[in-house]
Amino acid sequence: FSAKPCVVCRRLQTMIDDAVLLEAVAKQGGYEEVENEQAWGAIAKVLGQRKTDASKLKQRYEEMLLATADAEKEDEDEEAQIIGREHEVEDILDDRIEAGEKQYLVKWRDEPGEFEDASTWEPVDNLGGSRSLIAQYERRKEAAARLTDGCAADSAPAAAPAAAPAST
Repeated sequence: FSAKPCVVCRRLQTMIDDAVLLEAVAKQGGYEEVENEQAWGAIAKVLGQRKTDASKLKQRYEEMLLATADAEKEDEDEEAQIIGREHEVEDILDDRIEAGEKQYLVKWRDEPGEFEDASTWEPVDNLGGSRSLIAQYERRKEAAARLTDGCAADSAPAAAPAAAPAST
C-alpha cells in the first residue's frame, strides 16, 4: 500500500492562492501588460508552477476578474434599487429656508440599519405624497408658537402702578 497522494491531490496542493496570483499579476504591470507581453509563463515560474500551468493561471485570473465585475454590478444594482425606490416618510421634524426654497427635515421610515442617519433635508417638491404630514407639522409648529407667545406674555413684568399725585 502506497501513501503517495494521487495526481489530482498533488495538483490541488500546488494551486496558487488567489491573493498571491493577484499580487504576481500586479507586479508584472497588471492584466493588460501580462497579456500584451504574453507573460503568463513568467507568472507561473515566479509562483513556482510549471510553465504548462500558465493557461490555468490565466483562466483562474480571468474568473476572478469576472467574479469581481459581477459582484460590483450586484452592488451597483442594489444601490440603484435603494436610491430609486420610494421611501416612506415617518415624520417631519423641522423646516428651513435654503437658497430661497422651503425645506423640511424628514425622518424616513426605512429598514433597520439601512441608513445610519434616516433624516434628510428635502425640498417640498420631493414630498408630494406627504402633504398630510407636512400639514400636521405646520399645525404643531403654529401651536408651539402660540404657546410660546402666551408664555412670553405671562412672564412679562407687570406695569408699574400709576404714580399718586404730588401733594403740595
